[in-house]
Order: sequence, then structure tokens, then C-alpha cells
Amino acid sequence: MSAFDEMVRPSLARIGAPGDGYATDRDSYWGSGFFIAPGWLLTCAHVVGKGGAAVCRGQSALSVTWQERTADGAWEPRGGTGTAVVVAPRPEAGRPARDPWPFPDLALVRVTGADEVRCLWLGDREAGPRTPLGLYGWSVQTGELGIRQGSGELAGSDARALLLTGILPVGGLSGGPALDLRHGSVIGVIKGRRREEGVAVPVTALYELLDSREAGRAVREVLRAHDLHHASLLGASSPYPHWTAVQATLPGHTSSASGITTELRTRLYGHLAHLPPPAGAGEVVHLVEDVKEQVRGERLPSLVLRNVRTWREGAALLYGLRTLDPGGGGTLVDLDAVLLYAARVARKAAREHAGEVEAGRLRAFTEWIAGQAAGHRHWAVGEAIRALLEGAEGAGPADGPTLAVPGGLSGGRPDGPYDSGFGGPYGSGLGGPPGSQPDGMSGSPSNGVPVPNGAVVAPAQAAPAQGGAVDVPTPVGALEAPSVPEALSVLEAPSALEAPSTVECLGAPSSTGPGAAPLPAGSAHPPAGGHAIQPHATVPSLSTLSPGTRTDVLVKVGPATYGRHPWSVQLIYGGQDVTPVDGDDRGVRAEELARVLREPLATALNQGDHGEHLAAIEVFLPRKLFDLPVDDWQLLPDPSPTTAATATTAFDDEDHEGDEDDEYDEGDEYDEDDDFVDERALPLGMRRTVVVRDVRRNGLPPSPEWRRRWKGVLRGPLAHGTLNGRPAAEGHPPGARAGGRFPYYGALSAMSDASVPVYCGPVGSGEGYAAMRDALRSGHAVVLWRRDQHDHEECGDFHRQAADLLGLAGHADGLHGPVRDLRIRLADPDTARAHGLRGKIAVLFDPPPDRTPYGTESMRPPPLAAPGG
Repeated sequence: MSAFDEMVRPSLARIGAPGDGYATDRDSYWGSGFFIAPGWLLTCAHVVGKGGAAVCRGQSALSVTWQERTADGAWEPRGGTGTAVVVAPRPEAGRPARDPWPFPDLALVRVTGADEVRCLWLGDREAGPRTPLGLYGWSVQTGELGIRQGSGELAGSDARALLLTGILPVGGLSGGPALDLRHGSVIGVIKGRRREEGVAVPVTALYELLDSREAGRAVREVLRAHDLHHASLLGASSPYPHWTAVQATLPGHTSSASGITTELRTRLYGHLAHLPPPAGAGEVVHLVEDVKEQVRGERLPSLVLRNVRTWREGAALLYGLRTLDPGGGGTLVDLDAVLLYAARVARKAAREHAGEVEAGRLRAFTEWIAGQAAGHRHWAVGEAIRALLEGAEGAGPADGPTLAVPGGLSGGRPDGPYDSGFGGPYGSGLGGPPGSQPDGMSGSPSNGVPVPNGAVVAPAQAAPAQGGAVDVPTPVGALEAPSVPEALSVLEAPSALEAPSTVECLGAPSSTGPGAAPLPAGSAHPPAGGHAIQPHATVPSLSTLSPGTRTDVLVKVGPATYGRHPWSVQLIYGGQDVTPVDGDDRGVRAEELARVLREPLATALNQGDHGEHLAAIEVFLPRKLFDLPVDDWQLLPDPSPTTAATATTAFDDEDHEGDEDDEYDEGDEYDEDDDFVDERALPLGMRRTVVVRDVRRNGLPPSPEWRRRWKGVLRGPLAHGTLNGRPAAEGHPPGARAGGRFPYYGALSAMSDASVPVYCGPVGSGEGYAAMRDALRSGHAVVLWRRDQHDHEECGDFHRQAADLLGLAGHADGLHGPVRDLRIRLADPDTARAHGLRGKIAVLFDPPPDRTPYGTESMRPPPLAAPGG
């Protein structure tokens, strides 16, 4: 039996109808599953679905059987009772299950009596094509029930499925693990087979369930228990080797592929599991990009959307990171980046979530990071980490617990070269006396950490586990070392909290000043009293970061072709770089845009929101769609009694149609109060900036009038004008028609540069359409109008409220807050009536492009990946 078979077998289970689990020739056998946390089994939803509606609701049990090695080395069956907690998705009530079961086709089962079962390691990032795989599960293919193992490759992906080649899954393997043999991690759950290839559900689909209102809490708890379980095994005695030790011997974790040891990674994930989860993908992605900029000296946002939802996934994005050297290649700096990332996460937890994390846990985490930094062979990296931890320490009583951050990070260097004895420009990244192994190396003791002043520090006593949670072992204790003189300037990047929260000018790059000059490679400027780093060592440049780079969302809807509008959703970083989120060149009809764009918009906004920044939405539209009510759209799908991922409500299948327990009870009905804290239930324009831009004008070089008027509204003060050139009191009389080719161009051109045309009516047709066309021709960058139908007598009130709004804003940059406040007041009929407010207000906010059109920039090749990485 191979090492992998030995590791997988105690975690592999078969699932069936309730019974004793021992009579394998009589069991009603449904499929396979595997343990990913103590007492938690992951399998396919269609495997659990074979038990019918009651099993999927968690009202009927299922049988779970696994094997355990006895003292004499034999494998003996063990059994428990399982309850389905999450089934995703489930069929609608009263309808049979679809065949094949739709994606994600995942289920989580709580198993009694399985709290001591060993668990597989879940992958933290997507695997690439040609990854060697091992497929495991229970099978009766040979006529006898037993464990089946085979090897193959990851051929690629098809929509949401992973495609497997070299081996075809057989009946019974559904729900079993697809294991990456290079890294020793589960990358997929076996789903089934096609004619020439196998199909698996990527493990990242489990992370996606964190977004579910019903399943998210259970999935988060399982992922937390997974990381704490593996951290608790470090140094524990067991008849089985633990995954961290086995992974250290695999080719995916060699020193040439990553400077991060498997033990360091496992301890890091254990500490991160104790912290409150990130608010969204944007929290994680922006920390990752900040760290990459710090170690590389340049900010290059990813061209691939990283929809991460956990702190562990953020750390995984930094594995294999290299400096940007001319011609490709570069020095491996992923250890530096991961430690800086960990320090930033700790500081964010201390400053923003002090009441949600136990002080002892947070202190143990900062001490552990400090211990890694104290042993780092490059002083600049250690200093940058120390500065971040001081940021965490600065959270006083008002901000949270005071953290005991060690002072030894800035102590003097020992005599002679600071070398750990390991090869490469960084070696292990952890210092130590000759012949010792640093913390994080497989098999290394974790009883103490050598620090630069020569002392060896014993680990602090771990905080007692709460609620049966597994403790993270061996946090590094407080370090005592001389402190740096006060005159020393440390490298500390500003946090998102310190970035200004005011709304900046949309469409323009952030007005950030240049950061401090990075340390030159090979810099020999140690702390006072220390010794220079040896000339042969390559030190990465660590530059201070520019103030928080804003991320906003671009929605582009093109002119209709045969009645269908192509669309795309993109992220834009600092007004410059874009990352595609989703799109459809075939297009959809105008009335379908709200439904089709809901999910891509939610994904993009989840990426763009971070810290105190709410991503703005810039909607590029053809003029005929300027009245599209994007500011009224909601991200929450229409409420219905059925939800995407739950095991608490009924469904019928062909064998259970008409059963009494398949019917809904009153508790299953949708409660409209459930979403009162869900921001997705709010109209977009009530929470964030939503503006319209002209898709055609932005595809052309900006005219001088456009540039001049944009500068005018930026300077202010904004002045009220009318889009149709008539006095505001006249509004737009019924049946008013435009005369001539340019009926409004003269009046609009005669307005001052700071004037904002206002129109009391829709602009997608008729007089409003013609007037908006002339406004764009004459260079106006800001226009206000009322996009809903109304009585003509209300126009006087609308123009007065528009004039008040412009006076309150003062200039273009100040417009977004008053517009949002007005939309909030208009959303309540009683408030609007009491204040004489009228209409649904829309805003054209269209600055001239100050950069090369998107998609035409010159590109350079990315740095080469690590050998074998």
C-alpha cells in the first residue's frame, strides 16, 4: 500500500441507508465521502439525495462507515450515524431531482462518533492542467464492496467542472476525493463520468457556499475546524503520519517552488482560523495586492479575478511569488509576502474586530509572527513586519486588547553572517544556530526559537481551547532584545482604515503621491549597533505603499444588435487597471439586464469593497438606455420559499412523491424580516455611488470642450441650467418636440463651464433624447435628470431640489454624497412628500478618459514561475 493510500484510507467513508454498516453484502450502498474536519464528512449532494427528501432535510439519518487501524496493524470498520446539514443545491419542492444533479452538487454531513477520525487536507487554490491525481472511493465494480484507488491527470475544466483523464470513475466513487499528488491536497470531489473523461467538483465550490445565507455558517465552521485539526496534529503522537509531514516530502513543496514550509503554512492557517472572517473578497484581495506591491515595489493588479472568501485563500495567492526582474524570472519572495500578509491580517483583527476575537488568541498569533520575523535573514523584511505588528499593538482599550508584541524584531545582529545554513537567497527564511532546523521545517522541534541576540525563547502557554476547539500548538513566546533607536524610520504601509473615506473623482486615477524610495537590492543599512548584511545576499526592495488604492466597478452595455445588448462587468483599480469579471458578447434584451447583471455585479462589488471603501458603479450605456434604473437594482435575488443551498426544507423525488413529510410547513416560508441586515436588499443607489456614462463618447478621443467643461465642474461652484434651454418653470410641456438638427446645441454651448444641465423627465426618447445628444456634443460631463414618468406640474419642485443639490455639492467631487442622500429620502414616500421632493434622479458623471482606451495597453510578460511550480 502506497503512502497516499495509508493517508487517505482512514479518512474515506462509504454512505448508505441506516444499518449496522458491517454487512457489506447487504448494505444499501449509495456512494463515498471523506472527512475534512472532525465529525464532518464531505460528499456529493446526489449521493445524499438517494435517501430521499427526509434525509436531505436532516430529518432522517444515513449510515456512515469508515476504517481504522488497530494496534496490531489491521483495518477494522467503524460506523456512525450521519445527518445532512448542507445539501447544495436541492430540487424545488414537489419536483423530482434533476439528472445529472446540478452543480455544485456538494453536501456536508455531521457524523456521530467520528470526532477522532483523521481528515484530508483541503486545497487552498485551484490546480493547473496536467496535475497528477489520485482518485479514491468505495466501489462494488468487482462484485465485492471495497476501496478503489486509481491515478490520472487533471485535463482541464469545463464551466464549473474539473475534467479528469487517464482514469474513469466507476459507480460508487461519487463523493470521493480527487487528490493532487504533487501537493498532497484535495482539489475536487468526484461527481461522475462522461463518455471519455471523468468529472469532479472543484473544492473551491465549497468555499463558494460561504456566500449562502443558509449554508455559509456551517461551511465556515467546518473550514475552521479543518485548519485547527491539522494544526493540532503537529507534534502529536499517532499511528498515522500527519498530512503536514507527508506534504513536506512532495515535489510541490520543494524549496525551489516555495520558501514557505508546510509546517509554517499549517501553523499560520491554525492561527487564522481563530480570527473573525473577512467581510468579503475585497478585504482579502486588497491585502494581498498591498503586500505584493510592498515586496515588489510595483502594483500590478491581477488580470484574473480572485474570488477568495477566507484568510487562508489569501495567503495561498502569495505562494511562489517572485520579484519582477527584467527579462522574467526573479527572486522567490513568497515567505516575505506571507509573513507581511499575516501581520496585516493580525493588525486588521486588532483594530476592526477587537471584540470578536479572544485576546489570548490574537496575542499568540502576533507573537508567532514576531518569532518568524525575528529569525528572518533580511533585516528590512523583519522591520516591515515589526512595524505592522506595532500597528496591532497600538489598538488601545478603545480599539481592543493591547497586544504584547515582542521588541526583539528590531534587535542588533549577531556577529558574523546571519545564515541559517540552508541554501538559496533566503534559505528557509528562519534563522537558527548551526545545525538546527528552523520552525516550519518538517520534523523540526518547536520547543524554542533562536533570536538575534543569541537567546532561545520557549513557547508561551497556549490559551485554553473554547468550546472544544483544537488549540494551535506552540506559539512563539515574547522575545526580549534591544529596541531600535527612536530615530530609525521603519517601513509601514498605511492601512485601509487610514485611507480617506471621501468619494474621489470617478474615472480618474487616485491622487496618490509617490511612496518612499525602496531599499536597494543588497542594502547594507542594518539597525544601529548591528552588522551589515553580507554583500552576496539579495535583499528584496520593500517600498512603502501608496495610500489605499480604490477599486470600483465598470458596467458596460453596448448598443443593441438584433435587439440584444452585449454587456461586461469589470473591476477598475485606481482609475487605471482593469480586471474582467464577466460578460456576454451575444447580449440580452434590455428588460433582462437587471436579472442577468445581478450576480456579476455582486461578485465585482464583493471584490471592490474593502475597509471603509464602498466600490462605486460606473454604468456605460447607449443613450437610449440612459433611463435604465440601475440605482434601484438590488443584489438580493427575488425572495422565494426555495433557496439554493439548504438541507432543512423538503423536496420530492420520484420514489417519495406524495409523502406527508415532503410538504412544506409554516416554518419553511420566507420571512421578509430575514434580510433586514443584508445590504444586498437595499437599492444600489441608496448605499453607494451609481452614475451613468456614455458608452459611445468614451470610445472616442476626448474633445477640447469635454476637457474644458470637466475642469469647470471640478473647480465649481456648480450652477443650475436647463437641458432643453427653456426656463425651469416651463418644464417640458406634453408633446414638446425638438426642431432642427441641433435644437439645443446653441443654448448648451453658451452655458458656463461649471453649469450642470437639468431635465425634468426621461432622456431615452423624445425631447430629452435630443437634448442629451446636444449636451454630449457641447462637452457637458455632468447632467441631472428625472428618469421616471410624472405630472408636468411637478417640474418646478424638481428643478428647485436639483438647484439645492448642486449648491450643496459645490463641485463635481462633492456631488455623490448629496445625490445618495437625496435617493435615500426619495425612497420613503412620507419623507419625500413632507419635504416636497420629487422623482427618481439620475446622474451623468462622465469625465474625459485620461488614459489609453481599455485593452490597448502594451503588455510585458509575467515573471517566470518557480521550477516545477
